[in-house]
Amino acid sequence: MPGARSKPAKRTKKPLSEEKLLALGRKHFSEDFPNPHRHGCPPTDQIRLLADNPHKAKESALNHISSCSPCYRDYSRFLQARKAKVRSKFARGK
Repeated sequence: MPGARSKPAKRTKKPLSEEKLLALGRKHFSEDFPNPHRHGCPPTDQIRLLADNPHKAKESALNHISSCSPCYRDYSRFLQARKAKVRSKFARGK
């Protein structure tokens, strides 16, 4: 029929694996929210506390890293350092 719409093609791509989805999220938060002048950023110790002991951190710090790529990258570095420290202690049997 002229002017009739056809059905959209079905997606044939496989859904993203959990690993790829997490990588996509990390890339999104670390790049898509630039804040070159660091306006509204919490103190570095609050971001570090969020990585080291999230229950003691301010909720505002958690909210902030979801919309500020530089702070998200700082948080990611602190979290990786924390994980490395825990792995090291575990490997030494402490």
